[in-house]
Amino acid sequence: MRHRFPWQVLPVWLITRAVLFLAATQVIPVGHEGSFEGDVTLYGNWAQILLGGEFPAGDDKWQYPPYAALPMLAPHLLPWSYRISFYAVALVCDLAILLLLCRFTAKTGGSRAGVWGWTVGAALLGPLLISRYDLMVTLVAVLALTLSTDAAVRGALIGFGLAIKVWPVALLAGLRRWRELLTGGASSLVVVVLGCGVATLVLPHALDFLTAQQDRGLQIESLAATPFALARALGWWGGFTTYQHGAMELVGPGVESATLVSVAATPAAFVLLLVWWFRAAPTENTYFDAALTTVLFLVVTSRVLSPQYLVWLLGVAAVVLAARTRQRPAAWLVLAATLLTGIMYPWVEEDYSWSGRLPGTLVLVARNLVFLAAAVVSFVQLWRSTRRPRAAGHGESDERGEDAEPGEDIGDPGDGAASRGPGMRTA
Repeated sequence: MRHRFPWQVLPVWLITRAVLFLAATQVIPVGHEGSFEGDVTLYGNWAQILLGGEFPAGDDKWQYPPYAALPMLAPHLLPWSYRISFYAVALVCDLAILLLLCRFTAKTGGSRAGVWGWTVGAALLGPLLISRYDLMVTLVAVLALTLSTDAAVRGALIGFGLAIKVWPVALLAGLRRWRELLTGGASSLVVVVLGCGVATLVLPHALDFLTAQQDRGLQIESLAATPFALARALGWWGGFTTYQHGAMELVGPGVESATLVSVAATPAAFVLLLVWWFRAAPTENTYFDAALTTVLFLVVTSRVLSPQYLVWLLGVAAVVLAARTRQRPAAWLVLAATLLTGIMYPWVEEDYSWSGRLPGTLVLVARNLVFLAAAVVSFVQLWRSTRRPRAAGHGESDERGEDAEPGEDIGDPGDGAASRGPGMRTA
């Protein structure tokens, strides 16, 4: 069943993005110019090095796969200053994400909450949204989620996203059949290997990103750093923060142990997802649900949690909202975390990053608790929505139709055809 294209969202997008652009360029004087311009200036410096024929070797801030060069070089195709051109490229990617969500909603008869969630939710990040290159990566991820149900196509898009920034690899988790997983994984691997191979032949130091992250410490915004941030604000911890590797990192007693726990938490989360993968009886929306759960796990277990990571989660959450899956509570929690992040950075960043004052630190703590709740809720709903049916005669069924055969396509109660995704059967 096809629904009308939700054109009414476009004026809202235009208004909100015009405000963000004017704020980022300080036409609307919001202050904190360095928080928005700093990374764009850094991208411009890297672009000059790339145009000179090499990757930024020896720069501890360069921690990205080789195709991260593409969004940093793209502004040079436009006639304006690098800063204005970067914002323009970011807005084009932002609009492309919105149009993909509109297309997905119209094609599948999904919920318009997805397009509204992206339009309003992404705007909550303020000028940060268009001041980082994460929009470009999120565009590739939304393409992988919505453009095609073919595992090879999805895998190729995931591989391309992985060659720009590592996190899109999480989108492989929802490929349920062994054949789909092998096809998608192989397609991703081919794209990554070929892409990185070409980059290595063209420019030196293309693979430096493989070791660039190993010396990173515990970023103040991360979940594992939250107890230290709160303890410092209450006067219970004598450590401090320092700027290194392009972020504010903690230094003091207990930090090294917490960093090790955070590093170990990521493979532990992977094992949890692996257990789910082998036990699950998926529905047609499992691909979207698993994507949100996996990206949430990557974010909450990471020792680095930069504010722009919300852009990734918003893109996946918007698809989940459009697809009417049982992950909607987790998606709304992501939107709540986005609001708190928009308040947190850069408006009260000084409190939790440098001075350790309590008001801003409490916003950080609240945001991270919402993040943790979103990850837990997301995994619980993923497990419940894909658990195998009980033996006949037990007379129990959950709201997704637990008495159905494994892999049977089941919509949300009362949603009928409108609740179905793009027709992908993943079991």
